[in-house]
Amino acid sequence: MAAMVGGRVVIAGAVWLAVALAPAAASPSPEATHRVWLLGGVPDEATCAALANRGVAGLVLPVGHVEVSQQGSRFTLSPLPDLKPIACLPITPLVWVEGDGKASGDPATFGAQFAPVARSLGSRGGLILAARRYFPGLPPFAMGVARKLQAPVELAVSAVDLSAQVPNGGWPGVRLLAVALGNPTALGLAPSTPQDDLAALARVDDTGARYRVGIVVSPRVDPAPGPAGASLALLANSEVASYRPGDEGDVFVLRRPVSWGGRPLEADQRVSVSVVDTARYNRDVALLLRPIRPHLDGWDTIGLPAPEPTLGMSREAFLGYLDGDSPDPSLVAEVTWPSPATMRISVSNPTPQASAIATLGNWVEVRFAGTVVRDLRLGEFGGVEYGRWDGGAWRRTAVREATAVRLFVTYLAPHGRLSGAVVTFLTRPREVAIRWELRLGDGSDIGGPLQPVSVAGR
Repeated sequence: MAAMVGGRVVIAGAVWLAVALAPAAASPSPEATHRVWLLGGVPDEATCAALANRGVAGLVLPVGHVEVSQQGSRFTLSPLPDLKPIACLPITPLVWVEGDGKASGDPATFGAQFAPVARSLGSRGGLILAARRYFPGLPPFAMGVARKLQAPVELAVSAVDLSAQVPNGGWPGVRLLAVALGNPTALGLAPSTPQDDLAALARVDDTGARYRVGIVVSPRVDPAPGPAGASLALLANSEVASYRPGDEGDVFVLRRPVSWGGRPLEADQRVSVSVVDTARYNRDVALLLRPIRPHLDGWDTIGLPAPEPTLGMSREAFLGYLDGDSPDPSLVAEVTWPSPATMRISVSNPTPQASAIATLGNWVEVRFAGTVVRDLRLGEFGGVEYGRWDGGAWRRTAVREATAVRLFVTYLAPHGRLSGAVVTFLTRPREVAIRWELRLGDGSDIGGPLQPVSVAGR
């Protein structure tokens, strides 16, 4: 007998539609746009079309980097990919900038070197100059490049740095791109908190300059997986690795050798992971668009998510989110009865979304009456807690006093399934019901209502 437990999918969908589906309505500018940065290469034509059909207005493509010094500017062009698969959307080239102190380089020489690149990309004259670290010579260099190209130049730096440096009205010829929220360390920027980023964005808005915001969704992983891609489901298995929360993500220590996306890792090796799932991205977009920011022109998703298997939000999840799907996972509990006093429990997630990694925040609760637990096997579940409800509060108990058990799920993967839990009661239970709760990447919890389960022989 299968018991499907609902959760807040419908409710969350309504909240999400109101907050994040229509950025033009939430933003004061009718021209507010959404762009996507291609940090992992060029996708296929179908992906480009899917992005365009879901409101993405343009793509950002890294094309090289420039070193700025007192002696001049040294521009290094990266190999350019075949652009035919992304011809359906406008492309804005991105150049990383490195420098120090007040050195502002030679904007005219750089502009002359860059002009052929812009023509080959079919660029409409725009350019993004991005710096992982702010230095005083950066704005003069950007202003000089804008004058040479006679085209707008966007300057992308962290929101915290930008808010501390930009004058009222901004810099002439330079548009602002504040990198905030998301996972900035994956881009090589300094870590920051959402509170610091939101305060910085408020200061940027107060300058009166037009600006965009970039939300980094790329994962930060050390060591990086191989080309086959990797899933957190591997590391969340307690037989594969031990887990503890870290200062900037999750930390796993391998118990045995594994293939990490095709890259061999040895036992005792440490793997640190920081990801942005769809729930966290949804929260960040909502924080960006509410309250209304008068001078916000739009936002950039920094890093097109990769297809499964991947770490954090997948491409399927991202496209579904842009299409109006809920950012939350769901849980379906399946119960069978090998005998009148023995129940077997499996859970699955029919969505491309995932839970957060949590030792106690993800669980399935089985309530029962008229009997006690004689034996329990966890199977693929991560742990168990026995308890009972007293006065509306959960209380842990010894096994013999329990009227409920909680089976913990360290991680519920996209389209994931866990099975093998077997609860054996002393006698056939009079009644059984199931509820669940999942922790999300934005720190919130979702859950399903208590649902009765048919008992064998009743």
